[in-house]
Amino acid sequence: MNILILYKTKYGSTEQYARWIAEEVNADISDVESFDINRLDSYYTIIIGSPTYMGQIQMKDFLEQNWEILKHKNIYLFTVGMFPWESPESKKSFEMIREHIRDKIGFSKLPGRLDTGKLSLSEKLIAKLTKAKPEDKVHRDNIAQIVKWVKELS
Repeated sequence: MNILILYKTKYGSTEQYARWIAEEVNADISDVESFDINRLDSYYTIIIGSPTYMGQIQMKDFLEQNWEILKHKNIYLFTVGMFPWESPESKKSFEMIREHIRDKIGFSKLPGRLDTGKLSLSEKLIAKLTKAKPEDKVHRDNIAQIVKWVKELS
């Protein structure tokens, strides 16, 4: 099976998950910024990894702008952030993706990492206001649902 993992990352959590998934399912992997979009047609299954910042899924526009190519493929989107899936913020960010796309993709929200040393000044202020504490919830076992989804395709 021809599998591609495309990701965007800011602090490295999404990339770490993407690399672990690629190892588990024997997939090609690329940062979306360096990927030649004309190569999308050569993949049957595409896993898209996206950080979530300020309630926005960073790969939302990529998904929507390329939907004409992607809609005929197996697509899985995983997002990474500090809010759990059950939170209203997480659900709202997913609902910002057009419904006809949401209905045709697999989806997981994976826990991220908060390293206050890497945050911008405005992000540090938000972390302070929300009383967010430095923590690392990025663990390999968090990708189990995605790996299972891929293996069930074959």
